[in-house]
Amino acid sequence: MIKIKRFEGSLGLIKFFSGLILFSFLFWSEKSNAQEEVSFSVVMPEEYVEKRDLSKLDRSLNIPVKTSFYSKNDDLDFADYVNNADIIIARNYLIEEAIYEDKIAALDNSLISNIGYINPQFLNSSYDNGRKYSVPLTWGGIGILYRKDKFDSPPATWRWLLDSDKYSGRVALIDDGRTLIQLALKYIGISANSNDPSWINQAEGLLKRQKEHIKNFGNSDGIALILANEVDLAIATNEEALEVMEKDDNIGFVYPREGSLIWQDIICISANSNNKESAHYYINAILDAEIGKNIAVNNQLATANLMAFEILKDSYKNDPRIFPDSQIIERYEDTSIIMDFDYEMMIDEMWENILDS
Repeated sequence: MIKIKRFEGSLGLIKFFSGLILFSFLFWSEKSNAQEEVSFSVVMPEEYVEKRDLSKLDRSLNIPVKTSFYSKNDDLDFADYVNNADIIIARNYLIEEAIYEDKIAALDNSLISNIGYINPQFLNSSYDNGRKYSVPLTWGGIGILYRKDKFDSPPATWRWLLDSDKYSGRVALIDDGRTLIQLALKYIGISANSNDPSWINQAEGLLKRQKEHIKNFGNSDGIALILANEVDLAIATNEEALEVMEKDDNIGFVYPREGSLIWQDIICISANSNNKESAHYYINAILDAEIGKNIAVNNQLATANLMAFEILKDSYKNDPRIFPDSQIIERYEDTSIIMDFDYEMMIDEMWENILDS
C-alpha cells in the first residue's frame, strides 16, 4: 500500500508539473502571438539606412518591426504605403499630398526629444507650415551642371542659362514649366513661391526671350545631352550631378548665387497607425547623431541634423557639391506642389504660351 501511495503521489506530482508546463507554454505562446500581432511597419527608400543602423532602430522599440523598401526610380502607388505603414520616409512632394489628404498624423514633439537637433532653417516649410507633420532628415538642391573645359571658373549664376546668348544652342533646361518659372523668379530676385502675376509675367517673358538659345526647349534631357557633349550647361539636382560626375570627370556642378530650390527626404507617421507612440520613439531614434551622419554619407546628401553635421568629416562638410555656401543656402527655398486653382491655371497657361512662342 505504501508503494502504491508513493506511486500515486509521484503521479500527482507529474500531473501537477505537466499541467504547469502546459500552462506556461500556452501563456508564452499567447504572449508571443500577441507580440506578433502588434507589429510595427516602416517604409523607406532602398539603401537609405544602413543595415546596422536598421538593427539599432528596430531595437529601440519593444515590438517587432517590419521594414519595407521601395526604389526611388519606381512608379509606385504611394497611397498604399501611407495607408499601411506606421512610419514613412519619402521625398517631400510625396508626403505633401498625403498631408493635404489628412493621411499623415500630427506630431507630438514632446515625445521627440531629439527634435532639437534639427537645423532651425528647416523647422518651417512651404509644404508643412510649422513642421506639424514631418521631420526633415536629408536634403539637396537644384543647380547647374557644366563642362569644365568650357569655363575658367564655375558658372555660378542662372544668367548663362536663362538670360544670355553667350552659350546659344549649348544650353539644356528641363521640361517642367512650373520649376522653370520658379527658377526664373529666383534669378530676378523674387521668391519661388510667389503667386504675384506681375512677377510671374516677368519670368514668362524671360523664358520666351531665352527659348531660341536653348537646345530642344521643352523636350530635353539635359543630363543625357551634357554627357553626350551636346551642351555645356544643364540643370540638375546635386543628387543627379554626383552620379553624372562619376561618369565624366570633365563635368562639374555648382549652386547658383541667386539661389534655387531644395528638396528634402522627410519622416512622418501615418494617420492610420495604431502605434503612434512607438512611431514617435522611432523618429527620435533616427535623429541620433551617428545614425544621421551615416544616412547622409550613405546617400551622399546633406543632413538637416546639426548634431550629425558636427561629426561629419571636414572633407564631407566642405564638399560644395553637397553643402552650398552658407550665404547661398539662405537664398534656397522649398516649394509646395499644391497651389490654389487660379495659380495652377496661370502657370499652365504661361507654359503653353512659352512653348508656342
